[in-house]
Amino acid sequence: MSIHSIKTTLLLIALLGFLSACQQANESSIHDKQFQALKLFPQGKAFSGFQLTSKEGQHWQADDFKGNYSLVFFGFTNCPDICPTTLLDMQKIDKKLTDQGLQKPRFVFVSVDSDRDTPAVMKEYIGFFNPEFVGLSGDAPNILSLASQLGVAYKVADHQPGDLIYDVDHSAALFLIDPKGERIGLFSAPHDINQITADLAQLMESA
Repeated sequence: MSIHSIKTTLLLIALLGFLSACQQANESSIHDKQFQALKLFPQGKAFSGFQLTSKEGQHWQADDFKGNYSLVFFGFTNCPDICPTTLLDMQKIDKKLTDQGLQKPRFVFVSVDSDRDTPAVMKEYIGFFNPEFVGLSGDAPNILSLASQLGVAYKVADHQPGDLIYDVDHSAALFLIDPKGERIGLFSAPHDINQITADLAQLMESA
């Protein structure tokens, strides 16, 4: 091996070591922070292998979660209480961050009701809260794929095609995804708007 090849190899090893150290330092710095409401998982969890549809009718995959923090809530548009209450909470958090001139996460609402919640239905529903929020829907297998990887619990009651009335049970937790596209934590219900806003502000400042 030539001297030039040896130098190149050593340089690549050093660069990989530096990048790995930076990643570990970033993860450590997040876990060193004191959060009021955010519950961090011991380590981030990547996810993949699904395809949903945005309320604008565009495909949405795992890579679309990358590049910014995402606050993700799973529910359905026919929900009588938890969903409108939680989306109002997300609306208030968004406004508080905006009023403080702070960077904001991506707010995402994922429907677990594949039969009733089409992209058009999602777009109209989310428009009541904030039309800038991301709304995602899809078929049952793809919804289950994402939800199971994130650790989201839900149950859609047995029903026949075309049924308009049936029960859907789901969690009220808000799941947090980091800019690398990894699930790193969650905000359990009931939600304290001020605490969640403060925790998100901490994260956004360090992003």
